[in-house]
Amino acid sequence: MYQFTTTTILNSQLDSNGSTAKYAGTAQGLNVTRVNFFKKAGIVSVYKKAYSAGVKEVASITIAASTSGLVNRLEVDVRLSQQTNSEYANTYLYFKKPVVVEVLSSGVAATDATALIAQINGLKDRFGFSYITATSGGSGIITLTATDNNQRFFSIKQTEEVALTLNSNSIIQPEYTVKATGTVTTAGLVGFGDDDFMVRSIMFPTYENTRFFGTNKEERPIIGGNYSQYTLRYKIQKDSADGILAEGNSITTHVFYVPAANVTTFETAITNTGLSILASSPGAGAFQLTTNDNLIVVGDTTTITPVGALGAVTFASGTTATATVVAGTGVVTGVAAGTTVITATDATGATGTITITVIA
Repeated sequence: MYQFTTTTILNSQLDSNGSTAKYAGTAQGLNVTRVNFFKKAGIVSVYKKAYSAGVKEVASITIAASTSGLVNRLEVDVRLSQQTNSEYANTYLYFKKPVVVEVLSSGVAATDATALIAQINGLKDRFGFSYITATSGGSGIITLTATDNNQRFFSIKQTEEVALTLNSNSIIQPEYTVKATGTVTTAGLVGFGDDDFMVRSIMFPTYENTRFFGTNKEERPIIGGNYSQYTLRYKIQKDSADGILAEGNSITTHVFYVPAANVTTFETAITNTGLSILASSPGAGAFQLTTNDNLIVVGDTTTITPVGALGAVTFASGTTATATVVAGTGVVTGVAAGTTVITATDATGATGTITITVIA
């Protein structure tokens, strides 16, 4: 009863009456209109998680020349990060969707690339939306772009049908050989405090939340607001008459989402109380690295995703003879059988590690 959490969106520096300050800080404490006056002595901590923009993943593959008349296939393994869309459900623990298109090869790589691009862009889901988009990078290069920030390109392969002979292959289920593989050029990132996050995690666009005379109209997320999160923990001693046992304290959590336009004034209100704002993931070793598959074969790739990192992240491979990694994207490519430790460092100097095993 006395341990609860509130969530408030502070879209304006003024209350809904247009004259009263929505928030203000003094040596006595922090006052947030219609929420509470937080006495300084009772504020345990204030943590900030800054807004971060989402990034759509981008990958490319250079189409190799194939034998004219044979089937030329492009296989794209699309997986989800921090999302569980039913269209990606399968027999594995992770959510993935294989996107496969085929054309009869013309014998010219650039011509085949154009045909494959048309096939990919022609694929639509049941609502008429594209799964991924493809564009030409020139000289037979296909650039693939995710349609949302949760999609990840796990693998991209161009394969060619093995020519049918008397003693090999099957006309029913033909075999294919790998002609080329693609790589991720821009790693995807799920945003925090962006429009998708606010609608999905903070306030669903229900009738009550969107109607003109709905409750708390001033606390609806504003499109393009770019919100940062501030989490305040508040502890006060309760009167013994309330029947609270143990220490007799009420510890509550108060979460505020502040748009970019008001971040400076809100942080000034906090610092005016003499309090410090703490980073949500402080200190070295404060974040983790994850990947869909840390066991890869020589020539294959996997993408490392940092969880809890702050700012830009750079990656380095401990044993480049085993596997290399793109410093800016975290894309790992297997070189030779063995293991290597991938180390990532964020803007604060915090680090995270993960072991990648490569098999021949």
